[in-house]
Amino acid sequence: MDEYKRTTTPTCTGTSVFATVYDGGVAICSDRKVSMYKMSRFRGVTRQYQLNKYCVVAFSGDFADFQWLQNILQQEEMRLRLTNPKFFMTPKAVHSYLSDLLYYRRSQLNPIWTQLLVGGMQPIDNDFTNMEPYIGVITPKGVSYKAKSVATGMGAMLLNQLLETDVRAKNYQLSEAEAKKLLTKLIELSIYHDCEADNCFDISTIDTANGVRRDNPMKILGNWDLATYNNDYQ
Repeated sequence: MDEYKRTTTPTCTGTSVFATVYDGGVAICSDRKVSMYKMSRFRGVTRQYQLNKYCVVAFSGDFADFQWLQNILQQEEMRLRLTNPKFFMTPKAVHSYLSDLLYYRRSQLNPIWTQLLVGGMQPIDNDFTNMEPYIGVITPKGVSYKAKSVATGMGAMLLNQLLETDVRAKNYQLSEAEAKKLLTKLIELSIYHDCEADNCFDISTIDTANGVRRDNPMKILGNWDLATYNNDYQ
């Protein structure tokens, strides 16, 4: 592929994704909007992809690249199921696969313009009755790492510290309800500070007993009384 055919400036993008482990599972939250530059382009679009019963992939960045990655992941899982119909990719396997793919594309000077978050339940010693929460992150440059809580996109600069402070205060032993409440608070703060954020959002939870569960899309109005005192635009 020639240089001038390669994407250098993504057009339709998604903003922050938030995730945290809780007692026995993982919770992932993202809004339901894709923006063209700074303007709202598509609303009611989920930015989370359920690969199988125990793994969800979410993204910040280029929406087109994420759609392409969904097809790649689905094809890879179908290929592996040819020899074992009951096989599914674990979150750690997906994290490793995407890390290699994004690093390869970056090395070809044709990067995938997405920051990916992989969340799910990881078997301990290949024992699928004994699983632990897993969160992995991959940057467009192929840098990958594990985390117990993370914010991507604009949230990485604005809200990551708040997320870490809250979960560390409880030693990562939040209940599912507490995790959802915390992620909802982060979404509310993001719509105050990020012009690409939307007040309609998804929360997915993954645990051993129930697998992936995604709540119905929710909306939050926030408190805009503070706008009365914000005259910086004048």
